[in-house]
Amino acid sequence: MTRIDPSALAELLAANPLARRIVVLEETPSTNLAAKVLAAEGAPGGTLVLANRQTAGRGRRGRAWESEAGACVCMSLLLRPAFPAGLAPRVTLAAALGVCRALRAFGADARIKWPNDVHAGGKKLCGILSELGMAGDGYFIVCGIGINVLQRAFPGELAETATSLLLETGRANALEQVVAAALQGLAPLFPACGEDAAYAALMCGYRALSCTLGRAVSVTGPDGTRHGVAEDFDALGRLLLRTADGALLTIQAGDVSLRNA
Repeated sequence: MTRIDPSALAELLAANPLARRIVVLEETPSTNLAAKVLAAEGAPGGTLVLANRQTAGRGRRGRAWESEAGACVCMSLLLRPAFPAGLAPRVTLAAALGVCRALRAFGADARIKWPNDVHAGGKKLCGILSELGMAGDGYFIVCGIGINVLQRAFPGELAETATSLLLETGRANALEQVVAAALQGLAPLFPACGEDAAYAALMCGYRALSCTLGRAVSVTGPDGTRHGVAEDFDALGRLLLRTADGALLTIQAGDVSLRNA
Protein backbone atom coordinates (compact mmCIF):
# COMPACT_ATOMS: atom_id res chain seq x y z
CA MET A 1 0.00 0.00 0.00
CA THR A 2 1.25 3.46 -0.90
CA ARG A 3 1.75 5.59 2.20
CA ILE A 4 2.16 9.32 2.55
CA ASP A 5 5.74 10.30 3.40
CA PRO A 6 5.44 12.93 6.16
CA SER A 7 8.97 14.28 5.65
CA ALA A 8 8.54 14.66 1.89
CA LEU A 9 5.19 16.35 2.44
CA ALA A 10 6.63 18.72 5.05
CA GLU A 11 9.33 19.75 2.60
CA LEU A 12 6.80 20.46 -0.15
CA LEU A 13 4.59 22.47 2.21
CA ALA A 14 7.31 24.26 4.19
CA ALA A 15 5.98 27.76 3.46
CA ASN A 16 2.29 26.97 3.20
CA PRO A 17 0.08 28.59 5.90
CA LEU A 18 -2.43 25.75 5.63
CA ALA A 19 0.17 23.24 6.82
CA ARG A 20 1.79 24.82 9.86
CA ARG A 21 1.23 21.51 11.62
CA ILE A 22 0.96 18.22 9.71
CA VAL A 23 -0.61 15.13 11.28
CA VAL A 24 -0.44 11.89 9.27
CA LEU A 25 -2.53 9.04 10.69
CA GLU A 26 -2.13 5.44 9.61
CA GLU A 27 -5.87 4.85 9.96
CA THR A 28 -8.84 6.84 11.19
CA PRO A 29 -12.61 6.66 10.80
CA SER A 30 -12.66 10.23 9.44
CA THR A 31 -10.03 12.93 9.01
CA ASN A 32 -12.77 15.52 9.62
CA LEU A 33 -13.55 13.92 12.96
CA ALA A 34 -9.86 13.77 13.88
CA ALA A 35 -9.44 17.44 12.95
CA LYS A 36 -12.45 18.44 15.06
CA VAL A 37 -10.98 16.63 18.06
CA LEU A 38 -7.72 18.53 17.57
CA ALA A 39 -9.66 21.80 17.23
CA ALA A 40 -11.38 21.18 20.56
CA GLU A 41 -7.94 20.59 22.10
CA GLY A 42 -6.77 24.00 20.86
CA ALA A 43 -4.89 23.05 17.69
CA PRO A 44 -4.03 26.12 15.62
CA GLY A 45 -5.46 27.11 12.28
CA GLY A 46 -3.26 25.63 9.60
CA THR A 47 -3.37 22.13 11.07
CA LEU A 48 -3.48 19.54 8.28
CA VAL A 49 -4.73 16.02 9.05
CA LEU A 50 -4.18 13.19 6.58
CA ALA A 51 -4.83 9.46 6.74
CA ASN A 52 -3.37 6.56 4.81
CA ARG A 53 -6.64 4.74 5.36
CA GLN A 54 -10.03 6.22 6.21
CA THR A 55 -12.63 3.69 7.33
CA ALA A 56 -15.80 5.78 7.72
CA GLY A 57 -15.41 8.83 5.53
CA ARG A 58 -18.50 10.94 4.92
CA GLY A 59 -19.70 13.12 2.12
CA ARG A 60 -22.54 15.61 2.08
CA ARG A 61 -25.93 14.62 3.53
CA GLY A 62 -24.30 11.80 5.52
CA ARG A 63 -23.30 9.69 2.53
CA ALA A 64 -20.34 7.35 2.81
CA TRP A 65 -17.14 8.35 1.02
CA GLU A 66 -15.39 5.26 -0.31
CA SER A 67 -11.62 5.51 -0.04
CA GLU A 68 -9.23 2.84 -1.25
CA ALA A 69 -6.23 2.68 1.07
CA GLY A 70 -3.12 4.11 -0.53
CA ALA A 71 -4.94 5.22 -3.68
CA CYS A 72 -6.52 8.50 -2.63
CA VAL A 73 -5.91 11.66 -0.68
CA CYS A 74 -7.95 11.85 2.52
CA MET A 75 -7.25 15.13 4.27
CA SER A 76 -8.86 17.77 6.43
CA LEU A 77 -7.78 21.36 6.95
CA LEU A 78 -8.42 23.12 10.24
CA LEU A 79 -9.18 26.79 9.65
CA ARG A 80 -9.70 29.52 12.22
CA PRO A 81 -10.83 32.41 10.00
CA ALA A 82 -10.79 36.05 11.00
CA PHE A 83 -13.98 36.76 9.05
CA PRO A 84 -17.51 36.33 10.53
CA ALA A 85 -19.03 32.86 10.70
CA GLY A 86 -21.83 34.03 8.41
CA LEU A 87 -19.35 33.97 5.53
CA ALA A 88 -18.23 30.40 6.26
CA PRO A 89 -20.27 28.88 3.37
CA ARG A 90 -17.88 30.63 1.00
CA VAL A 91 -15.07 28.31 2.12
CA THR A 92 -16.57 25.24 0.46
CA LEU A 93 -16.74 26.90 -2.95
CA ALA A 94 -13.24 28.30 -2.54
CA ALA A 95 -12.01 24.79 -1.75
CA ALA A 96 -13.70 23.37 -4.85
CA LEU A 97 -12.08 26.02 -7.04
CA GLY A 98 -8.60 25.55 -5.60
CA VAL A 99 -8.69 21.76 -5.91
CA CYS A 100 -10.20 21.90 -9.39
CA ARG A 101 -7.41 24.17 -10.61
CA ALA A 102 -4.79 21.87 -9.07
CA LEU A 103 -6.24 18.78 -10.74
CA ARG A 104 -6.41 20.57 -14.09
CA ALA A 105 -2.70 21.36 -13.70
CA PHE A 106 -2.09 17.60 -13.55
CA GLY A 107 -3.89 17.24 -16.88
CA ALA A 108 -7.41 16.27 -15.84
CA ASP A 109 -10.35 18.00 -17.55
CA ALA A 110 -11.75 18.86 -14.13
CA ARG A 111 -14.94 20.86 -13.62
CA ILE A 112 -16.92 21.91 -10.54
CA LYS A 113 -20.36 20.47 -9.92
CA TRP A 114 -22.14 22.83 -7.54
CA PRO A 115 -21.51 23.22 -4.75
CA ASN A 116 -18.47 21.18 -3.87
CA ASP A 117 -17.74 18.19 -6.10
CA VAL A 118 -15.03 18.11 -8.74
CA HIS A 119 -15.88 16.01 -11.78
CA ALA A 120 -13.97 14.87 -14.85
CA GLY A 121 -15.60 13.16 -17.79
CA GLY A 122 -18.94 13.33 -16.00
CA LYS A 123 -17.64 11.31 -13.04
CA LYS A 124 -16.66 12.32 -9.51
CA LEU A 125 -12.96 12.95 -8.99
CA CYS A 126 -13.05 14.82 -5.69
CA GLY A 127 -15.51 15.48 -2.88
CA ILE A 128 -15.41 18.23 -0.27
CA LEU A 129 -17.17 18.44 3.08
CA SER A 130 -16.82 21.58 5.23
CA GLU A 131 -18.07 21.60 8.82
CA LEU A 132 -18.41 24.48 11.28
CA GLY A 133 -17.63 24.10 14.96
CA MET A 134 -17.19 26.16 18.13
CA ALA A 135 -14.21 26.12 20.45
CA GLY A 136 -13.71 28.58 23.27
CA ASP A 137 -14.83 32.05 22.23
CA GLY A 138 -14.52 31.48 18.49
CA TYR A 139 -15.48 29.22 15.68
CA PHE A 140 -13.48 26.98 13.39
CA ILE A 141 -14.00 25.30 10.04
CA VAL A 142 -12.85 21.82 9.15
CA CYS A 143 -12.60 21.42 5.39
CA GLY A 144 -12.41 17.77 4.38
CA ILE A 145 -11.13 16.92 0.92
CA GLY A 146 -11.07 13.49 -0.71
CA ILE A 147 -9.31 13.09 -4.06
CA ASN A 148 -9.21 9.89 -6.08
CA VAL A 149 -5.62 9.64 -7.30
CA LEU A 150 -4.33 6.14 -8.06
CA GLN A 151 -7.41 3.95 -8.47
CA ARG A 152 -7.34 1.84 -11.63
CA ALA A 153 -10.93 0.68 -11.25
CA PHE A 154 -13.95 1.17 -8.98
CA PRO A 155 -16.23 -1.57 -7.64
CA GLY A 156 -19.91 -2.04 -8.47
CA GLU A 157 -22.00 1.04 -9.12
CA LEU A 158 -19.05 3.34 -8.40
CA ALA A 159 -17.60 2.34 -11.76
CA GLU A 160 -20.35 4.42 -13.38
CA THR A 161 -19.97 7.47 -11.15
CA ALA A 162 -16.35 7.75 -9.95
CA THR A 163 -12.99 8.35 -11.60
CA SER A 164 -9.40 8.99 -10.56
CA LEU A 165 -6.53 11.20 -11.60
CA LEU A 166 -4.77 8.12 -12.96
CA LEU A 167 -7.75 7.12 -15.08
CA GLU A 168 -8.19 10.66 -16.40
CA THR A 169 -4.56 11.39 -17.23
CA GLY A 170 -2.84 8.03 -17.58
CA ARG A 171 -0.19 9.15 -15.12
CA ALA A 172 0.47 7.95 -11.56
CA ASN A 173 1.12 11.04 -9.45
CA ALA A 174 2.56 10.80 -5.94
CA LEU A 175 0.02 11.51 -3.21
CA GLU A 176 2.37 14.07 -1.66
CA GLN A 177 2.51 16.00 -4.94
CA VAL A 178 -1.29 16.07 -5.21
CA VAL A 179 -1.67 17.28 -1.61
CA ALA A 180 0.95 19.99 -2.12
CA ALA A 181 -0.61 21.21 -5.37
CA ALA A 182 -4.06 21.39 -3.79
CA LEU A 183 -2.85 23.36 -0.76
CA GLN A 184 -0.81 25.72 -2.91
CA GLY A 185 -3.98 26.49 -4.85
CA LEU A 186 -6.08 26.87 -1.71
CA ALA A 187 -3.76 29.09 0.33
CA PRO A 188 -4.70 32.41 -1.35
CA LEU A 189 -8.38 31.54 -1.75
CA PHE A 190 -9.45 31.04 1.86
CA PRO A 191 -8.49 34.59 2.98
CA ALA A 192 -10.45 35.93 -0.01
CA CYS A 193 -13.63 34.53 1.54
CA GLY A 194 -13.62 37.41 4.02
CA GLU A 195 -13.34 40.19 1.46
CA ASP A 196 -16.25 40.93 -0.86
CA ALA A 197 -14.20 42.18 -3.80
CA ALA A 198 -11.70 39.32 -3.57
CA TYR A 199 -14.51 36.79 -3.27
CA ALA A 200 -16.28 38.26 -6.29
CA ALA A 201 -13.09 37.65 -8.28
CA LEU A 202 -12.91 34.13 -6.85
CA MET A 203 -16.47 33.45 -7.99
CA CYS A 204 -15.57 34.54 -11.54
CA GLY A 205 -13.03 31.71 -11.54
CA TYR A 206 -15.60 29.34 -10.04
CA ARG A 207 -18.14 30.19 -12.74
CA ALA A 208 -15.59 29.63 -15.48
CA LEU A 209 -14.96 26.06 -14.27
CA SER A 210 -18.56 25.20 -13.39
CA CYS A 211 -20.23 22.28 -15.16
CA THR A 212 -23.54 23.29 -13.53
CA LEU A 213 -23.97 26.89 -14.64
CA GLY A 214 -26.30 27.32 -17.60
CA ARG A 215 -27.47 23.70 -17.44
CA ALA A 216 -30.91 22.28 -16.90
CA VAL A 217 -30.75 20.71 -13.45
CA SER A 218 -32.82 18.98 -10.80
CA VAL A 219 -32.02 19.96 -7.22
CA THR A 220 -33.16 17.71 -4.40
CA GLY A 221 -33.23 19.23 -0.92
CA PRO A 222 -35.22 19.18 2.32
CA ASP A 223 -38.24 20.72 0.56
CA GLY A 224 -38.30 18.24 -2.29
CA THR A 225 -37.00 18.41 -5.84
CA ARG A 226 -36.92 21.59 -7.92
CA HIS A 227 -36.29 21.75 -11.66
CA GLY A 228 -34.93 24.61 -13.70
CA VAL A 229 -31.85 26.18 -15.23
CA ALA A 230 -28.81 27.01 -13.10
CA GLU A 231 -28.66 30.72 -13.84
CA ASP A 232 -26.00 32.02 -11.45
CA PHE A 233 -24.58 31.96 -7.92
CA ASP A 234 -25.11 34.65 -5.30
CA ALA A 235 -22.59 36.36 -3.01
CA LEU A 236 -22.51 33.36 -0.65
CA GLY A 237 -22.26 30.86 -3.47
CA ARG A 238 -25.90 29.77 -3.31
CA LEU A 239 -27.45 28.52 -6.54
CA LEU A 240 -29.91 30.78 -8.36
CA LEU A 241 -32.35 28.49 -10.13
CA ARG A 242 -34.68 29.78 -12.85
CA THR A 243 -37.81 27.64 -12.98
CA ALA A 244 -40.09 27.05 -15.96
CA ASP A 245 -42.60 29.63 -14.69
CA GLY A 246 -39.91 32.32 -14.61
CA ALA A 247 -39.34 32.39 -10.84
CA LEU A 248 -35.78 32.76 -9.57
CA LEU A 249 -35.16 30.54 -6.54
CA THR A 250 -32.20 30.77 -4.18
CA ILE A 251 -31.01 27.27 -3.27
CA GLN A 252 -28.93 27.02 -0.11
CA ALA A 253 -27.86 23.41 -0.58
CA GLY A 254 -29.00 20.25 -2.25
CA ASP A 255 -28.07 17.37 -4.52
CA VAL A 256 -27.80 18.43 -8.15
CA SER A 257 -28.53 16.19 -11.10
CA LEU A 258 -27.50 17.57 -14.46
CA ARG A 259 -30.14 17.04 -17.12
CA ASN A 260 -30.13 17.35 -20.88
CA ALA A 261 -31.65 20.64 -21.89
